[in-house]
Amino acid sequence: MITLYHARYTRSLRVRWLLEELGLDYELKRLNFQAGEHKAPEYLAIHPLGRLPALADGDVRMFESGAIIQYLLDKYGEGRLHPLPATPAAASYLQWFHFGEATHQPYLSVMAQHLAILPEEERLPQVAGKARENALACMGLLDAHLSEHEYVAGDQFTAADIMVVYPLVLSQLFGLLPSEGHPHLMRYYERIEARPAFQTAVAD
Repeated sequence: MITLYHARYTRSLRVRWLLEELGLDYELKRLNFQAGEHKAPEYLAIHPLGRLPALADGDVRMFESGAIIQYLLDKYGEGRLHPLPATPAAASYLQWFHFGEATHQPYLSVMAQHLAILPEEERLPQVAGKARENALACMGLLDAHLSEHEYVAGDQFTAADIMVVYPLVLSQLFGLLPSEGHPHLMRYYERIEARPAFQTAVAD
C-alpha cells in the first residue's frame, strides 16, 4: 500500500493529485502544521527536515514531490501522463515539469515567508514585492505559452501540468489569480479546476 504524508496547500498536493489521476489506492496520513506534527520525532524519522510530501511504497521511502511523481509514473503509470522519452514532446515536457518547481515556485516561497511565515519584525516588504514581480513574470511566460497550447507540454494533460499548477494554487492564495492580464492562463486554470482528481487533491 502506498502511504502519502500530506497537509493542505503543501507540495504533497501534487502527489495526491497524481495518485488520483492514476486511480491508485493509497493511504493518506494528514499532518497538522499548527500542532507541529511535521516536527514530531515520528515524522522526522521519515523526513528529517520535517517537510512535505513524504511517501512510502513497500520498502521505498521518498521525499521531493517531483522525484515522487517520476517514481510513481515509472512504476504505475503504464505510459500515461508523459510522452515517450527522447522525443521533441519529451523535451517540452521536461522543461515545464522542472519550471514549476525550479523557476516559478521559489518566488512564491519567498512571498510566503515575507508575508506570513516569518515573525513580523523579520518580514521585508521590498523582498516580498520583488518576489511578486518575478512570480508575475513567470505567469506572463505561461500565459504566452498557453496562448498556443491547451496544456503546458502540448494538447494533452501530463504530469508537467501537475508540477506547474502548484505555484498557481499558491498564486491564487496570494491574490495573483484570477488575473485579467493573463487570459490564456486563466482559461487553462479553469480547465484544471474542472478535473475531479485536482478537486480531490485541493479539498483538504
